[in-house]
Amino acid sequence: MKFDFEYGVCDFSAVEDKLINCRNKEKLPNNAKSIILFAFPYKINDEKPKNISRYAAVADYHIIVMEYLNSIIDDLKKEYPNNKFVGFTDNSPIPEVFAAVNAGLGVRGKNGLLINDKYGSFVFIGEIVTDLYIKSTGQYNECLNCGLCKEKCPVALCKEKCLSAVTQKKKLLSESEQELIRNNGSVWGCDICSEVCPMNKNKAKSNIKEFIECYRNEYVVGEDSVNRPYNWRGEAVITRNHNILCGKL
Repeated sequence: MKFDFEYGVCDFSAVEDKLINCRNKEKLPNNAKSIILFAFPYKINDEKPKNISRYAAVADYHIIVMEYLNSIIDDLKKEYPNNKFVGFTDNSPIPEVFAAVNAGLGVRGKNGLLINDKYGSFVFIGEIVTDLYIKSTGQYNECLNCGLCKEKCPVALCKEKCLSAVTQKKKLLSESEQELIRNNGSVWGCDICSEVCPMNKNKAKSNIKEFIECYRNEYVVGEDSVNRPYNWRGEAVITRNHNILCGKL
């Protein structure tokens, strides 16, 4: 397998007291020692998509990333048949950004995102937790602290009111939430803090073929949304956002 992504290792002990209480926590191998972290780049073009965030312009990363992780796990099991390897992405008990930074995959931005040296913050994180000891490859670091992400964010990095979170709401949106969509032109997700980040300038584009082949520059009402990042919320939510943006609501 050709690796078109970055990877590193974090000691499990670094996150042991920071684990997230989710259902997948039960899948962690007993006596876990190491976490192999991966940063999968998804920026396809330098120009940003028309009305969706960059991560929504490619296929659902939960599917693509897990396919890669499972392939890597199969290879690891052949090499280390007496050890256990469990893969996660997003719905993970591991605090992924913290672990990825500790694995040397980048720094943590003030917006909470991993900023990779090669690909910037346009990366999906996946990890494999194992009871095999592998030496850690990094240490924890923060970003430049320039403050641009907070300055340019329409809600000053408030997670509860974040435009990305607003576009995913099923319930009726308030007038102020509808204004966020109208003013910022996105029917799903938000990239403002990443687009203005100086650490994201002149970064490499993705070579992952699954993302390149399925790239869409915009959301169009009635399109085939199977295996798209917004499909889990149902067509009604993103269609509502599109209608708000187009002045139909």
